[in-house]
Amino acid sequence: MKKQFLIQKKNIRFIISCCVVLSGIVLGWNQAEAYTFEEENEVMYVENRHSETLGELEGVHSEAAVYEYSNQAQLTTLVYMGFLWSPQPIVIPRPEVPEKQTGVDPSMPVLAPRTEQVLDTHKVTATGYTAGVESTGKGPKHPQYGITYSGVKVRRDKETVSTIAADPKLFPLGSILYIPGYGYGIVADTGSAIKGNKIDLYFPTTKQVYKEWGKKDVEVQVIKQGAGKCTEKMLEELSEAIDVYKSVPDAWLDKAV
Repeated sequence: MKKQFLIQKKNIRFIISCCVVLSGIVLGWNQAEAYTFEEENEVMYVENRHSETLGELEGVHSEAAVYEYSNQAQLTTLVYMGFLWSPQPIVIPRPEVPEKQTGVDPSMPVLAPRTEQVLDTHKVTATGYTAGVESTGKGPKHPQYGITYSGVKVRRDKETVSTIAADPKLFPLGSILYIPGYGYGIVADTGSAIKGNKIDLYFPTTKQVYKEWGKKDVEVQVIKQGAGKCTEKMLEELSEAIDVYKSVPDAWLDKAV
């Protein structure tokens, strides 16, 4: 039953389209004037041209040129009018694509800091590390496993802030950096091999270290100089602020910690 209904619906639509086209042809036959086509300055399809006297108006004799068109010209006109009156396809405009937002790192779900927020920039060699034996010599059963030098637990969160290790002489504990391709990091750890222009970025697994980072030379942006400490409270407050604003708000940067 449903199939028969679809076939009938299709036939009705076809009949309606034919009626519309036929109406266009009839209207063209009664109203349209034949179009002349020019090719290399020669008028085509005109079989005869003569003048007819329109009459005299206040002593002025007027004439008008009368064209007799060939059957080919008239047929062309009818076809044209048929298409003109036939149903036309609906053209849907292409949706506008919003412009890319400036200051957005395409690899990160957070916004880069604004220019006025950047205190300094440093070119450093950044490596990745984990909380495991391969990086710290501590296993999951060790009481200090996953605990940084500052006392906070390691964390990796692309959407807010992660813990990183740095030389406290260059980046004191509590310093907030923006690392392109990694996101916001707060200095919470140190390391015997992390001296000078070197930083260590925390990842939960060695697989992520090699797949997502490895070893890179990057230019990091310092947006807050640490005061030599990093606490869980600081981490939570900073994480909540970035989660709301997708960057570090000025009010938090001005806050004394």
